[in-house]
Amino acid sequence: MPESNNTFPYTISGAEWVTVAVMGVTGAGKSTFIQTVSESTDVEIGHSLESCTSEMRGYTFYHKGKNINLIDTPGFNDTHKSETEVLQEIAAWLKTSYKQSKKLHGVIYLHSINNPRMEGSALRNLRMFRQLCGADPLRNVILATTFWGKVSKELGNERELELRTKPEFWGGMIQRGSQVTRFTNRDSALKIVELFFPKEPIPLEIQLELVDQSKRLVETAAGKSVNEELNRLEKKHENELQKIKDEYILAIQEKDKELQETLQDAQRKIDQNLDKIHRQQEQLRAERRADDRRRKNEFDLQIQRMQSLSTVNLSEPHETPVDLQDISFDDLVGRIRANQIKIKPEDRDKVEKIIRDAEKRDDLSSSMKRKAKGTAKILARVLQVAVPIVSLTFLGVPILLPDLSQLMGTD
Repeated sequence: MPESNNTFPYTISGAEWVTVAVMGVTGAGKSTFIQTVSESTDVEIGHSLESCTSEMRGYTFYHKGKNINLIDTPGFNDTHKSETEVLQEIAAWLKTSYKQSKKLHGVIYLHSINNPRMEGSALRNLRMFRQLCGADPLRNVILATTFWGKVSKELGNERELELRTKPEFWGGMIQRGSQVTRFTNRDSALKIVELFFPKEPIPLEIQLELVDQSKRLVETAAGKSVNEELNRLEKKHENELQKIKDEYILAIQEKDKELQETLQDAQRKIDQNLDKIHRQQEQLRAERRADDRRRKNEFDLQIQRMQSLSTVNLSEPHETPVDLQDISFDDLVGRIRANQIKIKPEDRDKVEKIIRDAEKRDDLSSSMKRKAKGTAKILARVLQVAVPIVSLTFLGVPILLPDLSQLMGTD
């Protein structure tokens, strides 16, 4: 076995697993941190305010006797998803993990020191993050600042001090045991990861609320925070809409056609914003029903696929499941690693070995080949043979029906 102080871009069978979620707003440097510390070439890094992380993905490596699994999460102010959708996605993952008796060792919350102030959406999302974690789990939270190369040392120190001391920023979290550090290079990133080694895994508040207390998402502290903000925005837009209507009546009386058109455009924009708010409010209320339906549908689909193994027509060509046709090897690996916390350590080790062996194949030997659509089915076939179906279901791997005509030599 390799020396325990070494770091490898792969995992070691039998080593203890440490699973950590990486959170923060879009542009805080989550993907950069994960790529730097894991040395994975599969992490997509953005160079604008566009979010690169569209779903929960896991990235693994070995360091100082531990197998590390870092879970990349969508930014709380994701450019393509509402705050409700991001919270739903993170909450669903946390809920499922906890129901399988799997707990995070903690959370790394990243914040760009290049941001002038902690205000607006950043402050609102930090508040939601605190409520998602709860009080006690804050001792398993590492608050890390990023992008120190983009500010002067003096300005960075000043901003960091403000973050540390103001209760509405990080001050209250620090009092609860959260630690503050800086991410500047790989050594600093590894030291951040090592901070979790002595920590005992602990459930987050939202996990206790959703599972132990059977609350709907809208009833959780984090859900209430989002809902309160939606209600505030709804009231704000409704007041703006009323003012526009009053002004529009005056514009009609004064026969000001140009002003009427301007007000109509403004009204359309506000109506669109209100529609978005109402959709998010409905999403929060309907989350539990949708989650139950989704789990039942997924389970029914898996059963149907297994049952069809005994009745499949050997003369018909085999069809790959749609989601395997459309995703790459790397995409499936990311999905698997985001859900590895849900399966047994021995199955986790087996899956990692299968992934490493698959990467040595000629048709998967380069990063470009592994990113090609449809290559996920190569990995899925091997996993289905070697890994229990229950574990594959938890990992989010579709069940792939074998081409029985080829296996049995049927023309």
